[in-house]
Amino acid sequence: MRIRIKFLIFGLITFVGCDKVEEKNSVNVKQEIAKLKSSSDQEEYLEYIYESDQDIRDGRSSEIVLKYGKNSSQYQNFVYLIDSIDQLNLKRIDLYLSTFGYPSKDSVSNRALTAPWIVVHHSTDIQERRRFFPLLQNAYENQNINSDQFELYLGRTYQFEFGKYPSTEGAYQITDKINRLIKELNLGK
Repeated sequence: MRIRIKFLIFGLITFVGCDKVEEKNSVNVKQEIAKLKSSSDQEEYLEYIYESDQDIRDGRSSEIVLKYGKNSSQYQNFVYLIDSIDQLNLKRIDLYLSTFGYPSKDSVSNRALTAPWIVVHHSTDIQERRRFFPLLQNAYENQNINSDQFELYLGRTYQFEFGKYPSTEGAYQITDKINRLIKELNLGK
């Protein structure tokens, strides 16, 4: 819990107190990762990332749209906040995975295990999504993310690439859809 509070304060200082967020984030993320000395520190860090990703997606978006409209400054500020959190979390996950690799379902909580996938899934940058493909594919093959998660990541990547969500008519096996998306996105090995 203590480490979670440290990261929360650290993250708030990063967002509120710096003019050059880009420079500060990379330094701060490196410091955060350097402080992860034990496997429980690593698990808490991933859980913190998961919570920061999900807490902002708590239905406030709908409330803001209903109250102020989609073209309002309130909604635009909210979208900017989500994007800022997503970008920071992507940097965190990137450095975490580079340092420690993808977590194993046998060694961390479900939230910690889900954090890397969900952060990459929320990225709207096609190149970043493509860059993380080998890691997510490996996590899928090692059963650290399930087929629904992997298909959702691939489907959203397809949507960003082609402007529409991939459709599948009739009954299908999810593994067939995953293989088709990998082929259509040209992500194969």
